[in-house]
Amino acid sequence: MASLLRACVYNEETEASDTLLSQIGTLNFVRIVAEVSDPEALATSLQGGGINLVFFHLDPNPARVAEVIEHVALKFPSLALIAISHATEPEAILAPMRAGCDQFVCEPIDHNDLATAVARAASKRSLDEVKSRCVCVTGASGGVGTTSLAANLALEIGSITQQACALVDMDFQFGDLAMNFDCAPRFTFYDLATSGADLDRDILESSLAPLPCNVSLLARPEQIQQDAALTADIVHRVIEVLTQNYENVVIDLPGSVEPRSVAAMGQADYVLLVCQLIVPDIRNTKRYIDALVQEGIADDRIHVVVNRWQPNVGRVTIKDLEDAVRRPPFATIPSDYHFVAQSIDFGQPIATDDTKNAVRTAIRDMAVRIIGDGDTDAPEQVEKKGLLGRLLGK
Repeated sequence: MASLLRACVYNEETEASDTLLSQIGTLNFVRIVAEVSDPEALATSLQGGGINLVFFHLDPNPARVAEVIEHVALKFPSLALIAISHATEPEAILAPMRAGCDQFVCEPIDHNDLATAVARAASKRSLDEVKSRCVCVTGASGGVGTTSLAANLALEIGSITQQACALVDMDFQFGDLAMNFDCAPRFTFYDLATSGADLDRDILESSLAPLPCNVSLLARPEQIQQDAALTADIVHRVIEVLTQNYENVVIDLPGSVEPRSVAAMGQADYVLLVCQLIVPDIRNTKRYIDALVQEGIADDRIHVVVNRWQPNVGRVTIKDLEDAVRRPPFATIPSDYHFVAQSIDFGQPIATDDTKNAVRTAIRDMAVRIIGDGDTDAPEQVEKKGLLGRLLGK
């Protein structure tokens, strides 16, 4: 899992807000979760937990802000504190440092100076960093609904977190994630991987298609022949950069145990193996799990999702599945083929057609569980915490 720092910006100068947020936002390992302009709001944000870095904009009243810094340094000694100001006189720099700041950055801000200051402050404090989540969705056989599940899972995660969720189509030859959203991205995985430049946030933002549902889509290559240029090393690097820039990444994988898929699943926190309750699928699911474990994928990260489930239909049961794969299903998605097919044909997510549909509800519950990262609260409590925990989305 990639490391991210959660930051709060203390700024009493309204006119400087856009510039500050934009400049700090260029750091691909920092997520701004709040901007506040008074001590009370700052205290509320810090007491909520989860923040490990605070930027203090000293202007227009450095002395007053220095007092705030001193109180924060005393009450929250584990936080990394960084001061930012136009003033460059020795005393202007020393005052916030005496109050408890770890680093001082001059305005206009130089990106490298800012990145160095954050790295030094983080190293000094040995911060507990927030981790991004990477979810791979793959199938035990063809046609089990992995693409539809990946698309709608990303949408639900984006809705719950109010943060853009990266959605990646790794079926490089015949993927159709873009079709699920009725969009035609200008750039693809191939363009990103072969850009000839070091991958960074700017290149990512130009390559992913932002959709109006908190999903940013990285589409499969336009031409089938471009598949050959995408090696396992390239896949590993692209996913590494994605997880450095997005808190949540969902990857739609073809069902195969080959180097590129293994490179993706090796970085995943959840490998969701989709199957149906039929004998061939159960056999393939067991074989798939065994093969992934042999490839070094941690067994406790591999989860089975039963799609198109109908209770009391057919002779194969959930218990049969559990006995075969030695684990209970991570989720069961009810069968509503015509509704889902209609959603795909019209190129719109399930939730667009019916927010209370049973399929949508099951996928949303699965998203809540993933976002909760093992939280034992009830799903609705986890979802509420996820929304309220982000005071300012990027």
